[in-house]
Amino acid sequence: MADRVPTGRPKRLQAGIISKIRLENFMCHSNLEIDFGDWVNFITGQNGSGKSAILTALCVAFGSRARGTQRANTLKDFIKTGCSHALVHVEMKNRGEDAFKAEAYGDLIMIERRISESASSIVLKNYQGKKVAAKREELQELIVHFNIDVENPCVIMSQDKSREFLHSGNSKDKFKFFFKATLLQQVEDLLIGIQSQLKNANELVAELEKSINPIVKELDELQGKIRSMEHIEEISNQVDLLKKKLAWAWVYSVDKQLQDKSKRIEELKGRIPTCQSRIDQHLVSALVFHGESYVKSWNAFAGTIFTSFYSSMYANGDFFVTLM
Repeated sequence: MADRVPTGRPKRLQAGIISKIRLENFMCHSNLEIDFGDWVNFITGQNGSGKSAILTALCVAFGSRARGTQRANTLKDFIKTGCSHALVHVEMKNRGEDAFKAEAYGDLIMIERRISESASSIVLKNYQGKKVAAKREELQELIVHFNIDVENPCVIMSQDKSREFLHSGNSKDKFKFFFKATLLQQVEDLLIGIQSQLKNANELVAELEKSINPIVKELDELQGKIRSMEHIEEISNQVDLLKKKLAWAWVYSVDKQLQDKSKRIEELKGRIPTCQSRIDQHLVSALVFHGESYVKSWNAFAGTIFTSFYSSMYANGDFFVTLM
């Protein structure tokens, strides 16, 4: 069975659709608010009632310059006579797969362009009316996301542009219109911008290369020093290893000497009994020899003493008889 082709009304867009516009003190409008439908909207009115002002306000809300609208030279010229400021408030749907930063804005985006005598500001708010961004870059990102080009004549055709196109017989002007309407002008501007950025990038790369050459040279020198230091570290490790080996070799040598000395001591201890026996024998012999000599000496000494004693006794006339 063949697949059915869906019929009926086309699917409604859910993002990038303008749902409301509100103007305060903008050109001829003091306080105007319009709710737009989902499809085609027609704004009718007499000449001078401010229909073109609404179109101009949309251009201003989406970042168009005053000269780009062909209605004023500066933004402050859009302020209603006698007022100090003007406000353009635009609300856009932001639902579905094509939503712009749905996590920040939700299902509705509010764009406010406030104009004063001295300055203008752009504020983007979420569905609750809370401020999300206040930079032109955020608005430009939104415009690119939804492909809104208010300067494209096929998007917005002002009265002046229509009159200029219809009354122009110059083929060059018509080609400019075609070139811009088919987005070729936008593509060309993008290419010119890319070429300019590429040129600046190449110049920056060249400057960086010049500035990086000394750094590369210094890096090479540092790498050479690192390699030398690694070699020195390797040698230092070898020296430490040799010192350890030398220390252990000295320990082994001392241990060997201790073992030899211990062995020699044990040998000498084994000879002690023999030596002690010999010493004892020599000591006994010496005592015997010295004892005989001592007796002889004593006898001789004693004989001398007695002889002297008796001689003196005899000389004095004293004598006694000793019975033996």
